[in-house]
Parts: sequence; C-alpha cells; structure tokens
Amino acid sequence: MLEQNSEIDMVILMLGTNDCKKYYKNSAVEIAKGIADCLDIILEYVAPENVLLVSPILLGKDVWKDEFDPEFDKESVQISKKLKYEYSKVANQKKVHFLAASEYASPSVADQEHLDESGHARLADAIYDCIRS
Repeated sequence: MLEQNSEIDMVILMLGTNDCKKYYKNSAVEIAKGIADCLDIILEYVAPENVLLVSPILLGKDVWKDEFDPEFDKESVQISKKLKYEYSKVANQKKVHFLAASEYASPSVADQEHLDESGHARLADAIYDCIRS
C-alpha cells in the first residue's frame, strides 16, 4: 500500500491493543518493538515529521471477564498501561510525533475494550489538533 501511494501526506499509526491478548504472551516492550518495526517500513516512504504514532487506550479493569473479552486477562490490563511509556520511547527514537490516546479516551463500559462515541470524538479532536500544529 505504501509503495502504491507515493504521495502520502501523513500516516497515523495506532495499533497494539490486540497484541495484549493473553495467548500472544507479549510484554509492552515486545509490542513496542513490533510498532518500531512497522514505523521502520513506514519511514521508508514518509518523512518522520509526517508520522503520528498513537498509543492505544487502556483496557478496562474487567475486560478479561466472560461478559466482556476473555481473550484478555488481568496481565493484559497491566500491559496496556505500559504501552504509553514504551510507545513514547519509540516515537522519540524514530523522531515521529506521539499522542497517547489514553489521555483523551477510556474504554467503553459496554465492552471495556473499545472507544465509545464520546471517546472517539475526544480522540479525533486531539489527533486533529496534533495534525494542525
């Protein structure tokens, strides 16, 4: 996709929540290493000043329960809390812009995992402000 679109204005990369699932057995450092690998590929096509790395929102404290998403566990919740720090280190190293989604949105009470409508709006406004600046 990057090769086919040589005139990309900006890339916004926000991945990592699903990497916290218990069966992957990833640490926050390992997840950040994966995001760094993604950035290495992106930076072959897009200048660092045109890349925004967004760390995901935190998982809800009960996301692992049967009524929500048992693919996660209690450790997944703890790992999600460390992603902001690890991603900020990667962004600094790669000299790309950084935004922590967790500073603007929380997981919905409905599933403890995804953004609700107001969270989407707050995060969209924050990303928009970051792009404008």
